[in-house]
Amino acid sequence: MNTSGSSLIDAIREAKYISFVSTRKNGTPIPTPVWVAPLTYLGHNVFGFTIDANAGKAKRLAHTNTVTVQPCDIRGRIVEGSPILSGTAVVVSGTEAEKVRDAIAHKYGFTYTVFSIYLWFSERFGKSKDQPETAVIVTLNA
Repeated sequence: MNTSGSSLIDAIREAKYISFVSTRKNGTPIPTPVWVAPLTYLGHNVFGFTIDANAGKAKRLAHTNTVTVQPCDIRGRIVEGSPILSGTAVVVSGTEAEKVRDAIAHKYGFTYTVFSIYLWFSERFGKSKDQPETAVIVTLNA
């Protein structure tokens, strides 16, 4: 595998899921598989994904913004031989979160549409009603 910075970034760009690893206050790493889309308007090494405003990831990022990412499958199993990249992450809302959602929708197409319908019903009839749209923007060290 070519290990240049650009090809490592491309591996993340092309991954269907990435393992996003944030850290608890006590230093325990917490991996979570997420859909991720490139945010090329911010740079080649910038990606985003949407989250629930009350997600543990948001709480962990409030105390440390250092993260790692690595390609994985839907269950979070790491793709053998895949690169681990470090970076920083920030939680955003409003217009920036909408841009992230649009990038995710563009990358995942029909699958995202089906998932959005499920979320719409969950928000209308579930406990997450009226939460603001929130996302995470990750800038990888290139």
